[in-house]
Amino acid sequence: EGTWTRPTDKMAVYTEVLPNCRWGIRVTLFADTARVEAIEGPKCTWYKPPRELSIDVHPPNLWERLRGITFETKLAAAVEEKRAYARAKNEQL
Repeated sequence: EGTWTRPTDKMAVYTEVLPNCRWGIRVTLFADTARVEAIEGPKCTWYKPPRELSIDVHPPNLWERLRGITFETKLAAAVEEKRAYARAKNEQL
């Protein structure tokens, strides 16, 4: 439901703002990490955002890998958390 862009060769950005909604999410994929943000419109940027707006997702450490946690599961959990935040903000409007 969103759009993918490639600002550089080492970065991909997924932006999802649903029609008739003000808040959405942005997922920025770097070489080995990702940043998931709740954004207010597709052009929104944050400087030092609080935890409820942005989270950095890192590859799983040894203990997480032993428990079967993958980077994809960590990323999916972060995306769902920020989608829920954006959904709550849209309901407030």
